[in-house]
Amino acid sequence: MNNKERVFVFFLVLAALLPFFSWALSALGVPCRSILDDEGLRWLFRHASDCLHSRLVMLALCCTIMQGVIQKSRLFPLSKTFRQPRFYRCAAIYALVLILILVAALSPESPLLSITGGIAGSPLLDGLFFLGWFSFIVFCLCYGHSKRTPWIGMLIFGLRRHPLVLPFAVVVSFCWQCVEYMLS
Repeated sequence: MNNKERVFVFFLVLAALLPFFSWALSALGVPCRSILDDEGLRWLFRHASDCLHSRLVMLALCCTIMQGVIQKSRLFPLSKTFRQPRFYRCAAIYALVLILILVAALSPESPLLSITGGIAGSPLLDGLFFLGWFSFIVFCLCYGHSKRTPWIGMLIFGLRRHPLVLPFAVVVSFCWQCVEYMLS
């Protein structure tokens, strides 16, 4: 068992023991909520799947896919990439689409602005990180697509090389949610 697997197993055991740990702490009089009482069990069953769509899991998925797509698209080394006209065509289309999206999103009547009409607290700002990752993945897919490397092979390459990333993110997210519940 390598170090990555040991860390994953540690967090998996921690996730299994946190409900019992919260019960023991609350029984000892420590000011925390127990996950094993009536309210805690209702919370656990209602929110157990929330860790699947947490920001940490989304970030792990995006990073893993991005790593595989960048590697399979042959975007690096950049010195070789910058000599290819296909790179400049893809980059020009990518830049044009992003500029059009930002101009449309920042227009005064855009539904992507906040209620006050600003960027702070807007849906645009909330989704900008994911939109950036997603659009760069699409750029890499378009640049690196060939008959030798199909899109599906590029998308799953990172997931196949790092199979523990997503389960690890789910377990860590679950532990974090349990700790938040215990301390709230």
